[in-house]
Amino acid sequence: MTELVLRDVRLLEAAGAWDVGIAGGVVAAVAPAGSLEGPAVVDTEGRLCSAAFVDGHVHLDKSYLWEIPGFTGKVAGPFFDELTRFKATSTTEAATARMCRALEAAVLAGTGTLRAQIDVDDVIGLTHLDAALALRDEFAPWIRVQVVAFPQEGVAGNPAAGEVVAEALRRGADVMGGAHGFDRAASPAEHYAACFALATAHGIDVDVHLDFDSTPATPLSDWDLSIVARLTAEHGWQGRVTVAHLTAHGGLDEAGRRAVAELLLANDISLTVVPGAELYAAHGWSDPPLRDWSEVTADWADLVERGVRLSYAGGHLADAFHPFGEGDLLRDGLLLSVARAWGEPSLAGVPVLTLGTTNPARSARVPGPHGVVPGAVADLVVFDAPDAATALRHQSDRWLVVHAGRPVARTRTTKEFLR
Repeated sequence: MTELVLRDVRLLEAAGAWDVGIAGGVVAAVAPAGSLEGPAVVDTEGRLCSAAFVDGHVHLDKSYLWEIPGFTGKVAGPFFDELTRFKATSTTEAATARMCRALEAAVLAGTGTLRAQIDVDDVIGLTHLDAALALRDEFAPWIRVQVVAFPQEGVAGNPAAGEVVAEALRRGADVMGGAHGFDRAASPAEHYAACFALATAHGIDVDVHLDFDSTPATPLSDWDLSIVARLTAEHGWQGRVTVAHLTAHGGLDEAGRRAVAELLLANDISLTVVPGAELYAAHGWSDPPLRDWSEVTADWADLVERGVRLSYAGGHLADAFHPFGEGDLLRDGLLLSVARAWGEPSLAGVPVLTLGTTNPARSARVPGPHGVVPGAVADLVVFDAPDAATALRHQSDRWLVVHAGRPVARTRTTKEFLR
């Protein structure tokens, strides 16, 4: 017996018109339009229904810092200097307010799962982590939050910070983060070994930023990615590791691109790219006057074509790395489409929406199967559009958002031309 029926939807998974039946928080049936009944029926009138977005990489506690005096306009070193000063006096109440605002925006945008990178170090301590853990529970009826303990001030090369990170995992962080670029007192091998040791001791996944210093001229054996791949194999953590950015990939030759893909595939490592932040930051990574962003971001289409599990994420909401970020993966999907797919709604034959929904669901290990298929978690979005291309082009309203089988948000914009 279905509890909710979405009548007459269009799907990414199949042509035609369909009914989606929901029961017990999962998709119970997908059948030809008009064939399912239940106590609650929502007639979508031919609108597109997809799995909800999964935003797999969001620096949630940095949300809206661009709006705070002292941060506005600062990037790179000055931003991190200001961040250290800011964290020394940050309060749980202030962090909670900003993160709550960001989570509400994510729900309204159709996000069903969000992986939140939260600073944990000897400056902020556990202030932001405790706030994020509380919000994870508070927002559970609307969105699934995974909390990443992100060592912004290091871990292996900073014993004081390392102890705070260990305590964060004991308190219930879901994922171990990492980034050697912020752990300068340790070698890359020491940094990532410490991250994996903590993760495996607590039985949690690993999600790391890497290769900030690598260039296309750096031998792949010297990339952070090679270290992470080796540790993944040594710990038997295949399928439980996600890496972010891989910005040097775009400048590699054919042999280098093939080698990177083989390394990711052989160790079942997922890749997250962050179009808004990476395109915004590219001007600082390239050498004037070239400004060739294509060589300082990964070639996303190439990686998808080679079979890498690639997802895109929002990354940042109104902070120094994406001042225009607003937690809407449909808009970030448009950025991806324009930047790497020449405006097409698919990338290397894979729908852009798939890269923001089912792909990151697999990476974040949301219980499967994934997509709008029987047995999938009923995290769904109905767009005010008949197909994916229209949804991307018009940035369509999220006409209805369903989380774990329950309607949780809707947007119905009215436009009127006045003569």
